[in-house]
Amino acid sequence: MSLPYQKKPRPNLSLDLSQPIVIRPAKRTGLKHTNSVCLPLTKSVQPASGGGGGGAHVTSRASFANHKSFSQPVINDHNASSSPTHTIETCPLPLSTNDISMTSDLSMTNQLLQIRTMTSMDAASRISSSSESDEDGEGWLLLNERSKPWPEPDHSEDTRAHVVGELYDTERNYVNNLNFLLTRYQQTMRSTEYSAMIDATLVDDIFFQVPEIHGHHERFIEEMRQRLESRDASICVGDIFLQMINDPGVVESYTAFTNNWKTAQEAAKAAAQAKPAFRHFLVARAREHPGKLDLKALLIKPVQRVPQYELLLKRLLKHTSRDHPDHNLLNEAIGVVQQIAGRINAVEQEALQHEQQQLLLKELENIIEGLEELVQPERLFIRHDAVTMHFGLGTRKERCLFLFSDLLVITAIKRRSGTIRKGSNLPFTLLSSLESNKFKLFKFIPLDDLDIARSRDESIKKLVREVETLDEDRQTLQHILKLTKGLHCPRVSLEEMLNEMVGTNQKQLEERQGADSRLMELELTITTQEGMENLTFMFSSADKRAQWEEAFHDAKQKLAMSADRRPPPEFVIALPIRKTRAGLQFTCATATLGLNAHNLKDVWVCNSDGYVGQVCVLSLQPDPTVACCNGVCNARILSIASIPAAPRPDSSDDDDDEDIPMEEDIRKRRSESLPPEMGSDDSENQQPTMWLGTEDGFIHVYNCSDTIRIKKNKFKFQPGSPVHCIIHLDNRVFASLANGDIIVYKRDISGSWNVADRQIVSISTAAAPVTRMMAVAGKLWCAAMNTIRVLNTSMLQVEHSFVVGGENGRGVSCMVSSGHGVWIAVHNSAAVRLYHAITYECLCEVNVAPAVTRMLAGCDDIIRQHKAACLRVTSLLACKDLLWVGTSAGVIITVPLPHLAHNTHRVQAPLNMVGIPYGHTGHVRFLTSVELTPESRPSRLKSHSRYSFKGKDHPHHPPGTAAPAKLLVISGGDGYEDFRSSGISELAGRDDSTNHLLLWQV
Repeated sequence: MSLPYQKKPRPNLSLDLSQPIVIRPAKRTGLKHTNSVCLPLTKSVQPASGGGGGGAHVTSRASFANHKSFSQPVINDHNASSSPTHTIETCPLPLSTNDISMTSDLSMTNQLLQIRTMTSMDAASRISSSSESDEDGEGWLLLNERSKPWPEPDHSEDTRAHVVGELYDTERNYVNNLNFLLTRYQQTMRSTEYSAMIDATLVDDIFFQVPEIHGHHERFIEEMRQRLESRDASICVGDIFLQMINDPGVVESYTAFTNNWKTAQEAAKAAAQAKPAFRHFLVARAREHPGKLDLKALLIKPVQRVPQYELLLKRLLKHTSRDHPDHNLLNEAIGVVQQIAGRINAVEQEALQHEQQQLLLKELENIIEGLEELVQPERLFIRHDAVTMHFGLGTRKERCLFLFSDLLVITAIKRRSGTIRKGSNLPFTLLSSLESNKFKLFKFIPLDDLDIARSRDESIKKLVREVETLDEDRQTLQHILKLTKGLHCPRVSLEEMLNEMVGTNQKQLEERQGADSRLMELELTITTQEGMENLTFMFSSADKRAQWEEAFHDAKQKLAMSADRRPPPEFVIALPIRKTRAGLQFTCATATLGLNAHNLKDVWVCNSDGYVGQVCVLSLQPDPTVACCNGVCNARILSIASIPAAPRPDSSDDDDDEDIPMEEDIRKRRSESLPPEMGSDDSENQQPTMWLGTEDGFIHVYNCSDTIRIKKNKFKFQPGSPVHCIIHLDNRVFASLANGDIIVYKRDISGSWNVADRQIVSISTAAAPVTRMMAVAGKLWCAAMNTIRVLNTSMLQVEHSFVVGGENGRGVSCMVSSGHGVWIAVHNSAAVRLYHAITYECLCEVNVAPAVTRMLAGCDDIIRQHKAACLRVTSLLACKDLLWVGTSAGVIITVPLPHLAHNTHRVQAPLNMVGIPYGHTGHVRFLTSVELTPESRPSRLKSHSRYSFKGKDHPHHPPGTAAPAKLLVISGGDGYEDFRSSGISELAGRDDSTNHLLLWQV
């Protein structure tokens, strides 16, 4: 008998349970897809109290096998309609999302649907689904108490499906966020409408690697979607993950993005601060985002994504059975993701540490009075130590050593009165030790110029070994004495002998330990072009000194290794210099020491055709351009040198450090004390000058100002012979003449140059004049043909000489120094030799011919053969740990400068020569460098020795020290050529005869 469904609620129904009951669900046609899913739901049916047989309980339930759609049958039962049944019609009832977990995509919903059990099943009644459905799509459920037990639901499969759905959801949201970044931010910023709002290079910095990451994940989510549409319970996702994360492009994109993430944030922040319109644009875009995320929140998504993968995969593995084909794949994917996450995390930590180091450097810069521009990207702070520094006549003063990765800063120290200032970025332990004192800059020295004194170092090591040996002997003797007490034979004589040995050992040990002060001493040697200087420090203990030495050696070793990792020079511009006269060629060039109206340095470039000497002034503001070209003499200009202003008198060495006058105080007191007629001369002497030596035997002196533009020199004088080279050293000017003499000019008491009272030093003859000079370790290296004569500038005597190579008749053409090394090239040779500045040993020889040949590979065969046949080195420059070598072929080669110590005897490692793709068609006539930013260090702080490495007007301040600046390397030569292009164009050869200046930034 069929019992129709009654709409009014009835808790019990009387049924004849001797027959099976078929429950017919209502049709599901017309159902709409909403956030709630409508499913057929049956009413609970229980037998009447008087019915016979077992009770029946129909439970609201839905079950899915293998993630199939709801309408598909699960179990076949062909006899379901053959017997009388009781049928109950049900209507679709909505289930809330609390009972169903689903994706917003309907296709994913049908596959990943999970339904929680609403009520428990009675043990006497089981529900199975029919395999058939009628023409109207009705499903049939069979209730039979004699049917087989219904298997318990597999909750792990349901949870796995839920995690896979969550994985798909998060991946789709991630791709949508990346797409929002590209479409609503990047593409809009690149449009012409917003071009004035933000620079295109900033857009590239902000969205660096975002398009690449977006492309990787679009392919990944498409692959994942296709897998899930297969509707198979055994689907695998681990292999898709492995395929993606094992792609080198994916790892490179994420690593590069993480490296650039901080830069992107800072670029966006800077643009927003500079342009209010751009700031409003960012706010508007954040409001458009579905989750109201701003640009900063979206840019951090890629950084967070890989760790999220690890968590989701681990959760998916937890709910994947061991016999599932995806289990091993997930295990492997988790391992790879962990490795990638570790690498990205290491990059993040490195970026964080770098940021903290930059903040620390900035704080130290604020604490140390007189120290500026300390913050540099590659610089690290290592340690600081309070020491006592020895001066002449037994004077000792407190100093503090600040050791950095490339620099040593020495400061005066004095106890600070008052409270520690707030808001410091220093760690607390460092803060408490530093901010309780006041520090004033005393010296800053590049580590490349520093070495531990060899004799002192060896004597201290010997003393330490002796103390260690005596202490070991003491312990051994005490052990032997202890053993002798166990002897049963007479041992009086043995004990007496051992006691005597113990006494002798103790006396020797006390003597060595009495010299413990030597173990606490440290002597450093500074070597620069200006000379050598020894500094002696006393540490608080021998352990402190040993620790400082170890940190110093480690820093120097890392500095030497980092030279090969420097970025290549960045080409800036090729600047043509139009000739005002036929035959004009570059002869020499140098940068000014004084600053122009833009607070930058100019570069003076000399041209000559043999009859006229011309000076072109290269200005760097706003862009590199030739400001003027003026003729200055009727002869070839052979040499040029920048000469610093007259030094101001320093205070006495006996004055207290805290009384060191700063530049403003010195200027004020001098102006008040000098008479009016001396004031103008004094101000004139306080300007740096440019000295030009000519072929007709004159030296022209100009102020480093605009006087060259009006062709007005300060003065000129005639040494009497062509001037080959001019060098400034130790407040004197040395000029080498064609007759073999060297003229030495000094200042008078007012600071003016006394050209009448000059000294003449005969170094060579007119047949072999001194054509090149170089200041090396306080001595003057003079090149006369192929012989180097080392001139002691104090005694003005030659103290050593040696021959360069074995090539007779080939004179020295180029010479440049760097630290303990001097690079020398000879005429008509492609080789460059490295000599030690102290021992004069030849450490290595570099032949640039192979590197030049590689760069000329794209040239015409005839041109290549001609250039290779007459190849020679024409110019040298040592700058920023690189040796620049200019050649007659127009090719410029860079060679990393090896780090040399005072005891280096040979450079064993091969030097990597790299050709620069931009060069000249003809000879490279000169190489020089200029700072892009002015030096802003305090001028002429107190000096305690002949050589002081402080002061704004120090002409040979090495780049990369306390106030390092970006440098421009400038080459001058005939024509301009890009050696990367092998094709011959219509413009080829048009500018071969035009002089060009090529500029690189390093």
